[in-house]
Amino acid sequence: MSPIVPSLPPHLVQLGFDYVLAVEAGDDATAARLAPEVEQLPGLAPGIAELVVYPVTALSDDSDPCADSFVLDEVGVIYLMAIREWATHAPATAAPGIARNIAHFVGQVLADAPTDAVQALQALRDEQVARARAVAENVVALHR
Repeated sequence: MSPIVPSLPPHLVQLGFDYVLAVEAGDDATAARLAPEVEQLPGLAPGIAELVVYPVTALSDDSDPCADSFVLDEVGVIYLMAIREWATHAPATAAPGIARNIAHFVGQVLADAPTDAVQALQALRDEQVARARAVAENVVALHR
């Protein structure tokens, strides 16, 4: 989990990924239906980007850091900062562009092939929604 983004509730993780999936799949009707809610939450698209990018680019505790790992970490930070700035300074137009950037990142970096971006995004959505539910359940359990 990114230390930059507080954990998003499961319904927002679902909403954000569903929007990215609709944009990537060219499902204009679904994207248009989800857009008003996504656009009212200017931090949502950047938050989804962080859920996708941070685990791939951040320094890992599992291996010895090297120059390449520090570069990858910094590239991820810069990429996420640019997305946050985009959302802050152009909130009316940022969501679809950020969604396309997330899908492109997944297609180029995480999917077996760029054409498999939708399947990879669906798997990421399911994983991140499950993780958000677990976090929410732990918070509720701690407050009992």
